[in-house]
Amino acid sequence: MVGEDHVKELLANSYESLKSDMEELAKSSFDHTYAADKWSIQTLIRHCIDAEIIFMSRALSIARNDHNKIRSFNENEYAKESIADYQKDALIEEFLQIRKANLLLFRSFKDEWLTSRKGKTENGDTISLPSIAYIIIGHWLHHKKVLTDKYGIYFKK
Repeated sequence: MVGEDHVKELLANSYESLKSDMEELAKSSFDHTYAADKWSIQTLIRHCIDAEIIFMSRALSIARNDHNKIRSFNENEYAKESIADYQKDALIEEFLQIRKANLLLFRSFKDEWLTSRKGKTENGDTISLPSIAYIIIGHWLHHKKVLTDKYGIYFKK
């Protein structure tokens, strides 16, 4: 879903795409859910923001050669604890700022780190800096597809 360019270029492109996606999403009611007990659009966006912050922390940890295990998180618990009446514009701005921060963080990494620095998860898996960049980009693409398939929101190509 993400493509095969250099991760720094992919993140730059993803930021531009996300801006377009948010312009389209802003036309929707953020209180909308597609079924009972499913996330509202605002909860889904809050989840994407939370996840990007966590992915950013993981990337920084790996880049700085922190040898502590990378912790997992329970997305449903985070979502449950993030239920609030968010302002649509504030959520959109925060999401764009977090993606921009991720773009800038990855730009600050030496290219050699992208091929050499890896971290270990608490499950014992190895994860690389490029993997995290792909996850950051792909995570939104996954939820964008959910917004189209389940919520009926269509985005510009």
